Amino acid sequence: MDGNKFTKEQAREFLKQEALKEISEVSDFTRFHTRVFCVIAKYGMQIEAKEEELLSGDEWSNPASKDILMKRVIEFFDKHIK
Repeated sequence: MDGNKFTKEQAREFLKQEALKEISEVSDFTRFHTRVFCVIAKYGMQIEAKEEELLSGDEWSNPASKDILMKRVIEFFDKHIK
């Protein structure tokens, strides 16, 4: 985003897309959980993630679950990036 004025919704969408881009750049699934945690921590949403048990569950160790996990992360960001 440059020096132009943006609506709150545009800024929110930009922030969400930047976070998702940072997460999706991970090529090695063994580092996926750590990257998601770091991005969530970067935006100060660790407490919300812990309360919702976003980073818990066996699917975090199963590479076949990556699409499902990304969907959960997107829903989390939709809910919490304001």
